[in-house]
Amino acid sequence: MNELRAFFEDLAGRWDGFQPPDRPAVLHRLLAPFAPLLSDARAVLEVGTGTGMLIPGLRERAPAARLVSIDLAGAMLRRARQRCPDAALVQADAHHPPFVASAFDVIVCHNSFPHFADKPAALRSLARALQPGGHLLILHDRSREEVNAIHSSGGPAIQHDLLPPGAETRQMLIAAGFTEVQVEDTAARYVAVGQLDQSRPLVAGQGSQADQ
Repeated sequence: MNELRAFFEDLAGRWDGFQPPDRPAVLHRLLAPFAPLLSDARAVLEVGTGTGMLIPGLRERAPAARLVSIDLAGAMLRRARQRCPDAALVQADAHHPPFVASAFDVIVCHNSFPHFADKPAALRSLARALQPGGHLLILHDRSREEVNAIHSSGGPAIQHDLLPPGAETRQMLIAAGFTEVQVEDTAARYVAVGQLDQSRPLVAGQGSQADQ
């Protein structure tokens, strides 16, 4: 078990206790700008679900979509199962998502992007799981400075898991094949959105969890 996974396996039992009472409302507001996009989605992948706190909001915003949530830590997924017993949960690494190519039309990375050890490689892997024209959302309800301060003081497993400046993330998304890239790197939040190049050809892929 690698150090990052071990960290989150240990944290799972305490994670919900760290959340403020208004957390559901904060997440509701975070998803609100993407309501039209999610409402049209047929298949949504959530990367880094943790204890599943975003699942109810995604279900509300994307009622017609097949929703699959992945996380690196099995203990986190067990907590998510308690919250959402009928959720489609898969233990997986964002660098190697176990899905056939073009399986989703929206991918949501909520509070998980800093933990991608090789961000360009992870973005390329997630791009392969998207339909041409599909969207990737990187969502943080805190500023880059806040996120990085928390991680820097969080111990060896996550102290280097930092959000890059918005311009750097934008370039990584473009290099991974995304267009119409928009990044909001402000004192209120950090959000990056990209649409996969619609001219990107469909490629046959391998995966064990393509059709949940």
